[in-house]
Amino acid sequence: MRRAPLFLAAAGIAALTVTPSGAALPGLPTYATYAVGANSGEPSIGYDTKADAALFTAGQTTVRMRWDAKNRLTEAKDVSDPDAVTSLDPIGFVDQKTHRTFTSQLTAACSLLSYSDDAGASWTPSTGCGPATLLDHQTVGGGPYPVEGRPATAGLTGYPDAVYYCAQNGFSGTCARSDDGGLTFPFSSPAYNVPESPTIHSDDAYGGACSAIHGHLRVDHAGIVYLPNKGCGGVPTPNNLTNSEFFGGQPAVIVSEDAGTTWNVRKVPGSHNQDESDPSVAFDKANTVYFGWEDGTNPTETQLGTTSAAKVSISHDHGKTWTKPYDVSSKLGLHNVQFPEMIAGDAGRAAFAFLGTRGIGDDQHLGFLGSWDLYVATTLDGGKSWTTVDATPTDPVQRGCIDLQGTSNKNVADARLCNQRNLLDFNDMTLDKQGRVLVAYTDGCTKLCVTDKAVASRSGISMVARQVSGPTLYRAATLTTPPVGAPPVKVPGTTPAPGTAGNHSGLAATGGTPLLAGLALLLLTVGAAVRRGRTRA
Repeated sequence: MRRAPLFLAAAGIAALTVTPSGAALPGLPTYATYAVGANSGEPSIGYDTKADAALFTAGQTTVRMRWDAKNRLTEAKDVSDPDAVTSLDPIGFVDQKTHRTFTSQLTAACSLLSYSDDAGASWTPSTGCGPATLLDHQTVGGGPYPVEGRPATAGLTGYPDAVYYCAQNGFSGTCARSDDGGLTFPFSSPAYNVPESPTIHSDDAYGGACSAIHGHLRVDHAGIVYLPNKGCGGVPTPNNLTNSEFFGGQPAVIVSEDAGTTWNVRKVPGSHNQDESDPSVAFDKANTVYFGWEDGTNPTETQLGTTSAAKVSISHDHGKTWTKPYDVSSKLGLHNVQFPEMIAGDAGRAAFAFLGTRGIGDDQHLGFLGSWDLYVATTLDGGKSWTTVDATPTDPVQRGCIDLQGTSNKNVADARLCNQRNLLDFNDMTLDKQGRVLVAYTDGCTKLCVTDKAVASRSGISMVARQVSGPTLYRAATLTTPPVGAPPVKVPGTTPAPGTAGNHSGLAATGGTPLLAGLALLLLTVGAAVRRGRTRA
């Protein structure tokens, strides 16, 4: 069912980090937050540069958002697909080259998938999935075809890009390709965990030995397809039920260089899989690959670790080799992270968003103590240095544990599994036409939870953190307009988000640096860091 979108403009940003090289980057990005809707987790966000609008999907609702030059939200319109009548998992995707928006609502065996060429004004339904792409955690993405390996059916209907749909069946993942713009998906192939054909995956007997849960697919500018996975090369085990049949392993990208016909697992040396959050992959205009994940270890198959870190690695050869993993969270005093999300723009420019907390412990079980904020790390020099800001310094995103084990947790008899499933599985991020970063996330801590540490996090307000000042991920644009300090303006036809209206802070006159009581700007000369966490439904 459709829900009326909600709105809030909150200029709450605390700058917290810095650079391993010791040279401070010019300016600090700052963010304003906007409430979009209620009772929705695992949001997606894309940007239609032709319509100059963000398309935000959570639950069965898609909202079109626009802002003016003073960062005021001028439109938050429900443009939901009328066929999105039921859903087990929502996914939204915008192809910025073709300006086509996709919305997918999982039905287990397939999906209710539609696309729009007018920023949600009208929708065209599709077949929704491809052969053997069933069950859970679907992802939709698209981009150009590769020059080598371009299929004979590419572009015959007039749509220039390939569209991909992947899902996991509890053990392995399969991806299907559409050559008619997402109308049908007749071509499919297994992407990982196929023992009978290990030669197209990796050098082990399990076709990759990957977690059954993958992240969101993306296609680079050369037409190479990347499906991120939190752990490949693990040890076979019966204890993880449907989330993963392999313990441990390393975060990896599963890559296709022939339009989804064959796939190869490319792991990151020195990385660790804690079997929680989905990782995320993005690439800049030079096709440099940026891969971010939650790095941590579990002592045993049934005992969870107590710390994790947000780490990033970079590849210049499509994942065949990687730089040493870089920790962007721990130096900030963050001990756990969740929901890593990556996006990139011009050559050498990328951003990495995640939830972080100073709390130490098993955040998948009751009793975990910690307040979670949304952090965004940015590099302007190809990963040589990162600057991190706290985008929600006065309004925690969550308190206590975050249930990412879903209905298929490691131990179904475990009575102390976290009961705060309000954030669901992931966040998302994109860039607008100026290269500013937009992060879609869920605020699980509202009303009394904001100020009272004893109040549980049970809410699910859909939010967008939008960059309002500082250097963007496109070199031609630097934002100089600070967030407006006035109270949020009500958008016609919407309702202010409960417990959040008026939640905004003042900013300094120079550099967009916030003036927050009791919080000083912290500059480190050793490396930006983020905290650890867990994930998965």
